[in-house]
Amino acid sequence: MFIGVITNAVILCTSLIGFLYGVFFILIHQRPLYLKMVVLAMACMLVSRGYILLQYLVKGEEPAVFHVGMLGLMGCFLFLFSANYGMIDRLADDGSMQFMRYRIVCWLAPLIIVGGFIGFCLQKFSNPGSKLITYLAVILIIALSSRYHFKHLIFPDVEYGVVRAIRGYNAVALLLCISTMVMIIADINGYTGVYLGAGFTISLLCLILIPILKKEATKWTKI
Repeated sequence: MFIGVITNAVILCTSLIGFLYGVFFILIHQRPLYLKMVVLAMACMLVSRGYILLQYLVKGEEPAVFHVGMLGLMGCFLFLFSANYGMIDRLADDGSMQFMRYRIVCWLAPLIIVGGFIGFCLQKFSNPGSKLITYLAVILIIALSSRYHFKHLIFPDVEYGVVRAIRGYNAVALLLCISTMVMIIADINGYTGVYLGAGFTISLLCLILIPILKKEATKWTKI
């Protein structure tokens, strides 16, 4: 219980700081919708960890079934995925054959995330509960998000310069995808040390994600 409380409390605090930063420097100032969606992603992380922390404090453990905290994680990575896929990807990728190799290579990220999850949790699938099944749904959403973060790290920015400008943000977001996958694996298998380490990594990434994006997004008007 102690590790769970500490880990989720730290993530809660840093995601709250990241969200408030986004409110004051992005939402209030009417920044582009892309940036607003990342702020909402941080809000979902905040809700997710807040719910789990309350469960630890009230019941002494995280629920072993589907719960609101999982919905929060889903929402977080759905916002990150939607922002990249719906607003940025079409500015960089015109669908031409010359960039096909980048579209293929970027599938490595989701394959690693899904493969890692299945590989470390394979024995649990012999008697899957609702928590494992829901975590699989979360992993699939994280995998989709990771594809576009990785794609926008390696994709050549030949026209608008938008993708090149926010590569630092996409690197941080990709690390967030990987760290969350590791934390989920640790939660399922009871690896408390790994859970703590992944949680503190997520905390740091939540703290810097929006400031890095805001700083890099200002380059859009300078390219």
